Amino acid sequence: MNDETKQALGEAVDKTVQAAEETVKRPGIKSLARLGFYSKGFLFIVIGILAILLVIGLDGGKLADATGALSTVAHRPYGKVFLIIFIAGAVGHGVWNILRGAADVDEAGNKWQGIVKRGIQIGIGIFYLGLAVSALEIVLAARVVEANSQAEETFISVALAVPLFGTLFLVALGLSVIGAGFHECYSGVTGKFRENYRLWKITGFHLKVINVLGILSFTARALLLVLMGYFFIRAAFYNTAGGAIGMDAALLTLLKSSYGRIVVLLTAVGLVCHGVLAFYEAKYRRIC
Repeated sequence: MNDETKQALGEAVDKTVQAAEETVKRPGIKSLARLGFYSKGFLFIVIGILAILLVIGLDGGKLADATGALSTVAHRPYGKVFLIIFIAGAVGHGVWNILRGAADVDEAGNKWQGIVKRGIQIGIGIFYLGLAVSALEIVLAARVVEANSQAEETFISVALAVPLFGTLFLVALGLSVIGAGFHECYSGVTGKFRENYRLWKITGFHLKVINVLGILSFTARALLLVLMGYFFIRAAFYNTAGGAIGMDAALLTLLKSSYGRIVVLLTAVGLVCHGVLAFYEAKYRRIC
């Protein structure tokens, strides 16, 4: 790559970052981003409640990933109305996360660690935009189809179709997800997740609630992420896409373990806590 190409590429990156910085500060984007946190919270609460219902033996309980949870909501009275609202929030959360990574809202920096973190933020944004598309498909469908982990299995199949590179990619992805799980646990236990909160606006009681929610929710998510990372690595070494690897698969693995119902119950409570924490994020999280 010659100097002129490097300069042109650098200028393009700078313009992209500047545009993202200006866009994320717009009132409409900020409002849409906060709506996105409510959609995120709603999703985690639904997934957690479904698992709790299953563990305690009540009707309607199931182990679900994000798509499965949305399908379940669509079966309920006014479910598709809720999904339409969710779609708006998911789009907002997706767009904001992409802008967050591009504009470096969380001040991750330009070193390799910061670039990885910002890349993850953009990846989260893409995930929520895809989730919005899935929710739209459910709303428009003549009948609701139950589907868990299908997107993950399709992703695995595509990756494994590329010899060697696909395997190495899945291993790297699995290790990254496991690393993200440990980071989630560290962030929750130490309270590091609060760094991007406007703490001066939070009263003492609510700050204590946020601390408790953070410990419970990030620990639960960490456990699920570690399991999901293991599933990616297993798929790479066994060269198979037949096994589910989503959140529902992680919960099922926990359910089959010793004291499985208790572990799943605690994990599900943690997911509900993460949903409630997202509502606090909607109000107190620094958007730009």
